[in-house]
Amino acid sequence: MKFIKLIPGLRTVCLSLVVCFVTIKAWAADTYDAATSVLTVSSVAVGDILYTDVRVIVRSVESVGTSSVTDSYDTYSSSKNQLTIPVVSVGSSVYYNVVITLGKVLSVGGSCFGVSTCYAALKTSSTNLQYYPAATFATVLNRSYIASSLVRASSLTNRSRYMLSDSSSFSSSSKFLSIGSTFDATTGYTAESGIINNSSTYNTYLSKLLLAVADTNGNFRFDSHLHQNNSLDCDTSDSNKLKFRNNFGKASVTYGYVTFSYNSINNLLQAKKRYLYTYDKTTYAATYTEETSFGASGYYLKEVNGSFQLVADATSATKIYLYNSPISLGIPSDFNPSNIAYATNPAAAFGVNYLTANYEGLDGIIYRKMASKMQAQVASVGTNAETKTAADAMLASIKSTLASKGESIRYDTAVYSAFRDGLLATVLASDSVADLNPGKNLVPYVWFSNEQDTSGNYHPFMVIVTYANHPFPHSLVDTVYPPSVGLNRETDPVGRFPSIGVGIKKIPMKDYGIVTAVTENIMKSTLLSGSKTPTATATVYNYASGGETGVLIDSTILFPVYNNNLASSQSLAELSPWGCHIGSGAGGGGPHCHADGFDTSPGTYLYNSEDYIGKTHPPLIGFTYDGLALFGKYRPITDAAMLGYSTALDGFGGHIHGDVGYHMHAHTVENYVDSGTSVPHTLHVLTKGAFIGKTNDVPCFDWATTACSSATSDRYIYGK
Repeated sequence: MKFIKLIPGLRTVCLSLVVCFVTIKAWAADTYDAATSVLTVSSVAVGDILYTDVRVIVRSVESVGTSSVTDSYDTYSSSKNQLTIPVVSVGSSVYYNVVITLGKVLSVGGSCFGVSTCYAALKTSSTNLQYYPAATFATVLNRSYIASSLVRASSLTNRSRYMLSDSSSFSSSSKFLSIGSTFDATTGYTAESGIINNSSTYNTYLSKLLLAVADTNGNFRFDSHLHQNNSLDCDTSDSNKLKFRNNFGKASVTYGYVTFSYNSINNLLQAKKRYLYTYDKTTYAATYTEETSFGASGYYLKEVNGSFQLVADATSATKIYLYNSPISLGIPSDFNPSNIAYATNPAAAFGVNYLTANYEGLDGIIYRKMASKMQAQVASVGTNAETKTAADAMLASIKSTLASKGESIRYDTAVYSAFRDGLLATVLASDSVADLNPGKNLVPYVWFSNEQDTSGNYHPFMVIVTYANHPFPHSLVDTVYPPSVGLNRETDPVGRFPSIGVGIKKIPMKDYGIVTAVTENIMKSTLLSGSKTPTATATVYNYASGGETGVLIDSTILFPVYNNNLASSQSLAELSPWGCHIGSGAGGGGPHCHADGFDTSPGTYLYNSEDYIGKTHPPLIGFTYDGLALFGKYRPITDAAMLGYSTALDGFGGHIHGDVGYHMHAHTVENYVDSGTSVPHTLHVLTKGAFIGKTNDVPCFDWATTACSSATSDRYIYGK
């Protein structure tokens, strides 16, 4: 029996077919045969409530604006999985009124021009609910959020996050120390007071969260959570005002930070010392030197007309009350099952290896290397109507070209279009990358190519230029331990401060099929072959690349669950709360991800619960280099009505349902134990590691045994 979800009591008159189908949320259409007027549908979904035996009727209208209508309809058949649309023309227009009934009319439809136009609108509205990228972090920041409660803390604890308020009991008028929204290269961000009311968002809370970091004297530095390169500093040249300033990245002027003590009896925050931040312009190693002439030492925090400053008089100071973070943002137990203590190892130098200006614009590397026939796809950085038109035209060409050869594209073109749009919309919304400013596109270009090999076979690719960094706070500062493949894990530097990492990644789009055993793909090397026991049985975990395996929707790079020692990085406490790290204790570059942070990062991850609302399938979150799409996890029970929920994932973490084709889902493995720990824990999997799509026929596949010349590789990437 077909299950259909409806919104009870909905009475919406749709002004057009597009508006109508947005209103009723989803109608996943597969094919429409204009000759027989038969629409084959895979599912119909509306709202959040399940109903059975719901009739879906299409009522054609011969005249509009009058009471004279002639009805002709067919009832949706769950056994045939078909709905017949009677075609009724008035002049050049074809009219439909869509009526969904449950004993009464719940929604009335409208009209569109021509059968093909009507079907295109119907198809677009449905695929937008099935194939859609997770929302950008810039969107997440503006999502409504109100904490269930704010809990007072009596004292500061090292490496915990707090909100600092002037109120001992929270109310909508309570003032909190917040990082300002405007950055200035000379002055930094302002430290201003802000409130939390019923119209609050994630940004409201994240801008008020401060990480307290203790020094050897028991005093604390305060780092912004939202903009993690910045610490609370004092500007003695501007009435001792407090400002958030860069202390962990490239800085054009000398910055620093102030340490504070907190008196839980009189509730005063007192400045103690100031440290000047500098870094070596060659090695990028940072140093912090005490400023012996700091004139505001011993001064107290005071809120004055919406900002904060330091004052000498304790009696005029503002009493400060501590509140614990209402959002869980630390390392979860599953990412540190052995409860390893936080490493005191030094932070690695952030490194600077790339300039984005070298890659972007009409004078950049990408545009200059691109064949003229493809340059329209990269004429502008990021989201752009003209480049989208060019990309969509290329997608249509790829589909038809393959079809003419008796071959097919692996997924609906809507999947590639959605992933492209999501990547290009991703901008850095957190000042947390050492050499990149907020507002910068993390993926400047995505394009599609379709070149022939020497035998005349076409091989289309989706090509992605990525700067490989989270658009949200990376939280690498919370990483417990450096990667276990370092020279000396007890003393190796820990990668806590990312910088730009440029990658040009190609995703095969032709359907080469999928393997039934991982060893079908011939690889020049794998984690297994590089291990101490290379004769062990090949599995989906170990028959995997020793490096990257895909690209995630936030621009970061996907890695296998296992590290090079054949243990999960997650179990070894070497990942951030988002499941990522900078490898091998080295500085420079962006984070790559071994684990799924969905369950460990409520509301602020690369995909979140809000991304599921009103959708028919989990969000699109990545692509692997063998050409497989990666979607978010199915949440137990919560997503029971979603497409594919009842179709179990296979041992690789993928499945087929409807017309989606074989694809992967993030998922969990319960009670997991490997050589990294003896403590059972839940493994949070993005992909296990092995390539499941057949790769032996993919030209210039990076892990193939046969080398590919740079000229040949460039042809498939740039079209020449």
